[in-house]
Parts: sequence; C-alpha cells; structure tokens
Amino acid sequence: MIRLIATDVDGTIAADGSCEINPEYYTVIRKLRALGIQVAAASGRQKDSLLDLFAPVKEKIFYISNNGAGLGCWNRELYVQGMPPELIHELMADVAKLPDCQMILSGVDTCFYSPETEDWFIRYLREDYHFEALPLPENMEEIDLSGIVKIAVYHDPSDTEPHPAVPLIRKMEGRLSGMVSGREWVDFMAPGVSKGRALACLQESLQIGPEETMVFGDQMNDISMLQRAVHSFAVGGARPEVKAAAAHVTAPREEDGVLQIWKKLADNQGEYQGE
Repeated sequence: MIRLIATDVDGTIAADGSCEINPEYYTVIRKLRALGIQVAAASGRQKDSLLDLFAPVKEKIFYISNNGAGLGCWNRELYVQGMPPELIHELMADVAKLPDCQMILSGVDTCFYSPETEDWFIRYLREDYHFEALPLPENMEEIDLSGIVKIAVYHDPSDTEPHPAVPLIRKMEGRLSGMVSGREWVDFMAPGVSKGRALACLQESLQIGPEETMVFGDQMNDISMLQRAVHSFAVGGARPEVKAAAAHVTAPREEDGVLQIWKKLADNQGEYQGE
C-alpha cells in the first residue's frame, strides 16, 4: 500500500510560476488523507507560496520548500538548513557579474531582492509566485544571514542559450549545493541540501519505506526525490534525464497526468495497481 506521496509543483501539477492548480487536487488530497496516505509538496518555492497554492488543504500536507532546505507542516518547521553565511557574499558577487540575470536571497517564508532588481521581476515574484518579497537593506548586517536558505538566480527562459549561472554550480561544488530548477532558475543551497534528502528525513520520521512511497517530478532537481521511491513518475514533458530516472511516465501536466494517478490510487484504497 502507498503511504506517502511527494510531488513537485512547477511543471508537474501547476504551470511554472502559477499559484493555481486544478481544484480536484484538493478533493483527492482529502480522500488520500482519509485513507491514511501522507502528501508532501516539494518545490524550489518558498513555503508561503506553497501555503497559498494549497490553501484549502494547507493543514493536511507536508511542505518541502526551497529545494529541500526546509521541511515542515503548515504551522511549524521540522528542520531548516541555512546557507554558510561566509559564502553568501561571494556568490552574490559572482551572480552580479552574470548577464541578464535577477537574483533573490530566500528565507523560509521571505525573500530579498537587491536594489538593482528590475520592477517587472519584483512584480513577477509577488503577483505570480505570491512570494513575500522585500528589498535587501543597504547594510547587509541588518538581516540575519543565518536565516538565508537559498540564493536563486533567474534568467529569461525564452533565451535558448544555457542559463548563465550554470558554470557557478561547478565553481561552488563541495561548498554549496547548486542545481538547475527548470529553464529559468538555478538555485544554490547549503551542501547536501536536496529534495531527496528532505524526503528521506520525512520517510524516516514517518517510518515509511521507498516501496510505500510515490513521487512525481519533471526537472533535474526532482531526480534525488525520484530515487527515494519505488513508484517514481516523470510527467509527460519532463526532461529526458528525469524520464530516464523514473519508473513511469504520466500524461502531461496540461492533461492532469498526476491527478489521474492520484484519483486511481484513492479509488483503489491506496493500492497501486499500475497504469
């Protein structure tokens, strides 16, 4: 029997940067929870954005936020992994040299943008993602750097060139965990941070094994999470590397591929009977 479902958000159950999902997800989540099946939303987003997205059922699920830097319930954190403060200034200086990039420093529920940030990007953070976005103070000592869990670098996804921040992943290797989080984002967290590591902690806490776990994703930052489940799914439209890492492929997000699997699971009382 399946006892835990973990799903990526952007590109998997929601359009990139959207705070809307098919309302049927809320109905199915209630059915799954009534069967004793736990549900976790795993995303590069801040937790406050996830709480908005899952508002009708926010008290019923777990949240893996900021690509695994945070794990918690709606009203408390189970753990938070901050970035090494001494590396934040170095990475910010490197990102500032990149062409056509925007940068945010994320806490669990709040993110900061630099004075150079363009207005359209601030609106994008607040209106599309529903982020709690604040201006970074001129004096960095006014914020607690130990509370920064992620630095995210945005680049226009319509540009066909590789994301300019990708080379920084190798530069920071061993000191920070860097990963591609969709076509527009490259994220940097503390060493070892990943969705898979957070999911492993949740599995251990709930005493749920990989054979009782079902995972859904579409991007490179989801692979570590897919590896924690026997029943792993890449959505149609996922990157080829993600499809290769998954045991199954669902219908595309636009056809609610993930929702179809969840509804079958609920109908079968938590028993997964294959596609």
